[in-house]
Amino acid sequence: MKKLIIDVAGMHCKSCELLLERSIQDIKNVEKVQASQSRGTVEVSYDANKPDEEAITSIIEESGYTLGKEVKLSWFHSNPRKYIETLLIALFLYIIYMVAKMSGFSFGGFGDFTSPTLGVAFLIGVTAGVSSCMALVGGLILGVSSKWNEEHIQASKWHRFEPHLYFNIGRIVGFGILGWLLWLFGSFISLSSFTIGVLTIATGLIMLLLGINLSDLSPRLSRISITLPKFLSAWVANNGGVSKHITALGSGALTFFLPCGFTLAMQAYAITTGSFITGALTMMAFALGTAPWLLGVGGLTSFLSGTFAKRFFKFTGVLVLLLAIFNISNGYTLMNLGGSSQIVPSTGVVSSEVQEIRMTESDGGYAPNVFHIKPNMKTRWIINATNPYSCASQLTAPSIGITKQLEQGENIIEFISPASGIIKFSCSMGMYTGKMIVDSIESDTQTSLTPTQATIVSDIPTETSYSCH
Repeated sequence: MKKLIIDVAGMHCKSCELLLERSIQDIKNVEKVQASQSRGTVEVSYDANKPDEEAITSIIEESGYTLGKEVKLSWFHSNPRKYIETLLIALFLYIIYMVAKMSGFSFGGFGDFTSPTLGVAFLIGVTAGVSSCMALVGGLILGVSSKWNEEHIQASKWHRFEPHLYFNIGRIVGFGILGWLLWLFGSFISLSSFTIGVLTIATGLIMLLLGINLSDLSPRLSRISITLPKFLSAWVANNGGVSKHITALGSGALTFFLPCGFTLAMQAYAITTGSFITGALTMMAFALGTAPWLLGVGGLTSFLSGTFAKRFFKFTGVLVLLLAIFNISNGYTLMNLGGSSQIVPSTGVVSSEVQEIRMTESDGGYAPNVFHIKPNMKTRWIINATNPYSCASQLTAPSIGITKQLEQGENIIEFISPASGIIKFSCSMGMYTGKMIVDSIESDTQTSLTPTQATIVSDIPTETSYSCH
């Protein structure tokens, strides 16, 4: 079998390969077509009679690609304007963030959700859609949908919007089914903070690449696309719209496993309901509450076109970049919570005294969040949870083996303090953090406390961390 190899520039994803392969395959005498984005070639196989090369090149050009070798792109733009625009957008977003923070806006949730009925589960979903979960789930969806619509800008508005509708339907139904399975196997499912940290960083890295692509910061990296493997892309194309809908439905359902603090809190509740119907309906109500925001984020990009669309995608790219850095930082915090090398285990000689530390959990985090405790003592950690279904309600301190879903009111955790070290704790997203410093130094502040109290070294309402320190 003979081969005709044509150099083609402009292919940027597996869909480009499939488009050319399917179009050229119909030409007379063509036996097989193999397009390669990485090599920048289209390889046409034939037997005795050579196919019409002019017809092949015409299809390539009509499909929007260029004949010839791919020009090797640089890592950085020579025009500094690209980076100045990015910095100005980032500065604008930072100012908005600081204004919101100073005005009392809570990034961990709103409202006092104490009894998770289906109605409350829906409201928690609404809250999650505009607070901390939007940084992870919403940021990822914003990046993916913007990239999709940027690449299909010539398609009809409905064609660009349709996948978002199916995505949210899949998310609602999938959360119900997976919520039922979670109730069934909940006692066997427990992700460590390290694993959640890895998932968060992986999601952040995907968002980082999407943000670079959308903001056009690196010509070379902008050519990298996150797509389905070629065999799956071919299957979707072969089966038409039905398979595309299945892909969107499945993607929505799989967001169940993204480590959003609100989602984890609702999952923990679903396990304790004692009813698979209640557990499933609770997760569906929660997903339904997030739908308006996620549908709006994805759908907005579907109705933009022209110059405004390009500017919007640039703005979106910078936002996704910032959210990516935020999530990578939080994931790194979770991965380093264990601190086993910093902790020196208790000597085994435990004092008969009991030291108490008190903390309040709210949708704004933990207050206070820095403590000094004595070593080798029975320690009673009393946490007053004012909002048990906020982002901060999932508390984890891996170095002392504690992961707890906080309940309304006082939650008491008891442990033996180690000989020395720092016990780090955090919410499940790594967004709100704190620490207990174990030492035997008698500070002046201890003299005013009762013998059973540990020193609280924080008088501020909350020391909220949005990045890894």
